[in-house]
Amino acid sequence: MTSTKKSTNLKAPALLLQKDPAVYVVALSGKWLLEHTTPVWRQKDPQKGFQRIVNENRARQIARTVIDRERTFPNAITLASDVKKLEFADCTLSLPDASKFLVVDGQHRLYAQNYSSKDAQYACIVHLDKTEQDMAELFLEINDNQKRVPSSLRWDLVRLVRPADDEVAVMTSELVLELVERKESPFFHAIDLTGEQKEVSIKQGSLAPEIKTLINRTRKIKDLGFEEYAGIFIRFFSAVRSLDPQGWGDSNGTFYKARILRALLRVLTDIVLRSNAPATLSATTLLTSLKKIAPETLSPDVIRKAQGSAGVTDLYRAMQEQVFAE
Repeated sequence: MTSTKKSTNLKAPALLLQKDPAVYVVALSGKWLLEHTTPVWRQKDPQKGFQRIVNENRARQIARTVIDRERTFPNAITLASDVKKLEFADCTLSLPDASKFLVVDGQHRLYAQNYSSKDAQYACIVHLDKTEQDMAELFLEINDNQKRVPSSLRWDLVRLVRPADDEVAVMTSELVLELVERKESPFFHAIDLTGEQKEVSIKQGSLAPEIKTLINRTRKIKDLGFEEYAGIFIRFFSAVRSLDPQGWGDSNGTFYKARILRALLRVLTDIVLRSNAPATLSATTLLTSLKKIAPETLSPDVIRKAQGSAGVTDLYRAMQEQVFAE
């Protein structure tokens, strides 16, 4: 990965985390990185290397949802090099034009730059003086020892990295984003996607698991695709809002509580499964069913007792009995 070719230097702001072997945190341009990184150290052509291991659709999605929107990636990419030392002074790292780094972690996030005209800034953890074996061990260390992240942030990352082995989770995260971004949605700009907005009471991590369960249980129903699900959720939450318009958006509102909404989503699952044409369920039809729920059965005392999953199940059963009473 080294080169004897005479080169110019890129100056980048950086912090030295470790002296021997050197580890830096550095902010680098995405376009510069694409020209100076490879995802496979045995691959001579970096472009082909990326194409071999990166899912193009996933990279394009990251470009669309993060880079094009000028959002900041929630975590750094990890780079490694066999170069023993780089010039570092006054919190500035000098990177020769001939520099070449292995992308140990963050291949999709980095290659997303290939599909955006905007030049993203990437936070990078740069490890120097690494052999190929060291790099392999670093890869395993990073990927085998990931710390648990907050639920909402984890769902937001699902949308970014788009794991190929869990299509329902990806659809779920995209549907939550639709609830946040569509103006006709009762949750327009009103769901905390990452768990960082303390003032927003409804979190992605609360709603997403129930939405995923609904999709898993109903995905074999004919004519239910992404847009149909988005429509159902928007109409459903519009109906829920109609039950208590004044309380919507207020954490003290009868129906505007995470546990209540989770239980209601389980009721929605039953409604969808019992419907002959779930894709066309109207807000009026849904409201007719939900009006059967007596608000007094959702009093603060009941809510306080309904802790955790078991509590949500109790709430759901109480609602279910009322909605589907003969």
